[in-house]
Amino acid sequence: MLNSRSNAFLQSRLLSFLALLTSLAVFGPSALGQPKTGKKAGETFKNVKVLTEMPAEQMGKVMNILSASLGVNCGYCHEGTDFAKDSVGKKETGRRMLSMTLELNQKYFDGEPEITCNTCHRGQARPSSALSLERLNPIPQLSQPLTKPNTEEIWSRYVEALGGKARVDALKSRHVIAKRIEPNGKSEPEELWQTASNRSRMLTQYGDIAVVEGFDGTQAWKRANDRVIELKSDESEQIRKEVLLAFGSDPLSKYSELEYQRLDRILDRDVHVVDAGNKNLQPERLYFDTQNGLLVRRIASVQTIMGPFEYRVDYQDYKEFGGVMQPTQIRFAVPNMTWTRQVQTIETNLEFDQELFRKP
Repeated sequence: MLNSRSNAFLQSRLLSFLALLTSLAVFGPSALGQPKTGKKAGETFKNVKVLTEMPAEQMGKVMNILSASLGVNCGYCHEGTDFAKDSVGKKETGRRMLSMTLELNQKYFDGEPEITCNTCHRGQARPSSALSLERLNPIPQLSQPLTKPNTEEIWSRYVEALGGKARVDALKSRHVIAKRIEPNGKSEPEELWQTASNRSRMLTQYGDIAVVEGFDGTQAWKRANDRVIELKSDESEQIRKEVLLAFGSDPLSKYSELEYQRLDRILDRDVHVVDAGNKNLQPERLYFDTQNGLLVRRIASVQTIMGPFEYRVDYQDYKEFGGVMQPTQIRFAVPNMTWTRQVQTIETNLEFDQELFRKP
């Protein structure tokens, strides 16, 4: 269960960091020869005994889901980075639990991943049969609006909260200086270049390792120093989506349709929940603050044999740069991994050399 961006690897300072970065964790699982489509896990990886029929491209995501479900790291089931070894006893236990889960879903839910490791474990290595008394308290239900709010009005209010259509549309480029902050407080310098012509580049410096990812207007790419990291479609999409959402006021340039779902709450704020569809991209769920109109969260998900693998982004602490309100604290979360981008400065409407975005 490899987590290339976890605290354990950041603290270890091992010389094998580059190999870990480009192996089975999310944002680079195909770098070890894993195909993007077609092959099964049993055909691609050594010593796979239960998940043999699973698409090989799901392996990294499923391992992260298992880690998060049990609240453990890779070493709970694996010895070092040789994932084929059976020397750790918990690996055989994991196989039995996976077999049970798959059998239940096949027998009772037509093969759909209704039951997962998280159904029982809930972030604990050993599931507890004791009922949590805290959960006996009823959760207050928000009163839903009698008439669904108009999604066009929600989006228009969002654009106005950013600074208005004219200012948002006048934003043509961003140069961002930031820090990537890990859960243990360790940080790495980060720099982003983005343009309204749908091009982006991001540099994160991990000691001597420079990780660069970009979108050249057509395709996404990523590398660590001189080593190319192959991306799967959903990983490429998130790189593209980040720059797509940074510019322009027209929702149709980003999504083909918006559908209102419900009123919900994030922390102490009421939010409108809107499903955003796009025929060319994965659907997403957007959360808009009912008071100030700003976008505070978006969630995309990829279905796996062990349930959805969610990619969540929280937008906080909006400040004005170039006449437009922009989030300065952006929290990213996927199963078993979290990190925060703390923006320090943003320069707007600069001219960039287009070679900056070219795929290496």
